[in-house]
Amino acid sequence: MKLSEIGERRIIDLIAGSGRMKQERDDCAVVPSGKNYLLYTTDQVSFDTNIPQGAKPEKIGSFLASINLSDIAAMAGIPSGFLTSLSVPPSFEDTFIESMYRGLGRTLAKYDTELLGGDTKESSVFVASGFAIGSQTKTRTCLRKNAKRGQIVGVTNSLGRSAAGYAFYRSGYRKTSGINMLLDVTPRLKEASILNDHGVRFMMDLSDGLFSALWQMKQDYGTGFRIVEDEIPVNPAVEKASRITGASPMDFAASFGGDYELLFTIDNEKYSSFSRDMEGAGVDVSFIGEVWDGDNIIFDGERWNPVKSRGYEHFSPIPDLGLP
Repeated sequence: MKLSEIGERRIIDLIAGSGRMKQERDDCAVVPSGKNYLLYTTDQVSFDTNIPQGAKPEKIGSFLASINLSDIAAMAGIPSGFLTSLSVPPSFEDTFIESMYRGLGRTLAKYDTELLGGDTKESSVFVASGFAIGSQTKTRTCLRKNAKRGQIVGVTNSLGRSAAGYAFYRSGYRKTSGINMLLDVTPRLKEASILNDHGVRFMMDLSDGLFSALWQMKQDYGTGFRIVEDEIPVNPAVEKASRITGASPMDFAASFGGDYELLFTIDNEKYSSFSRDMEGAGVDVSFIGEVWDGDNIIFDGERWNPVKSRGYEHFSPIPDLGLP
């Protein structure tokens, strides 16, 4: 079967089923090292998939750094090093590479992460891969398997900003703003550290959207979620994007992805104190449901419905936002 017929998650299943991959399916690969875990992650960008035409090289470099550091954040890790691997057409200007690395370097410096080197190759297409290195003590590392029945589910900040930016870009409404909304990603390293200090059990970055994260957790760990739709914090830009395209706000907030916010859980008995602590620390969180043993369901104000969307998935059609 063609890859377009099976999707990214099935491809991952095939790789894992080969017997060569022993890792749990976390945001980072986890390697024991004494009392610590070493954390490794990699992600890539290209003009064919996630870089809009017209994006400035500095934005591309910053985006590459941020999406990799976001995985370190989801494990409550501390980043330390970063490598890159570039495939670049010879027709590109040297100033493109210089500007891209300037943006990448500024973002890495912001999070005390050293650029360690990498590789550059000639190619017919542009692809930039990042490889981030981090660490955390074993007891403080947030693993996906730590999500258990009865825990309260929360997210940081708001959802749907990236999807709204995509709508603005594709529709021609505020195209430059749309590009910036797609690429201005903030890895939630600071928030992750504070969440971890106050007893968070599980974290996962929402690179592919809320519904994708829920689906992955159910498939990989058998963990189900009950989510209340009205509690999902929707980015203010979604209202305009929804009017432009006709797609529902929930399509933007939960199905598209690209926000790189943190999905997390806490023990039920810590809910009240945790809420006060987050308010005092200035961390914007919303509580949207709970972990349970059943299938993923969402309450629309009248009834519980199954979550059918798998969110964003490479090799599959982009979630419908009412755009051509």
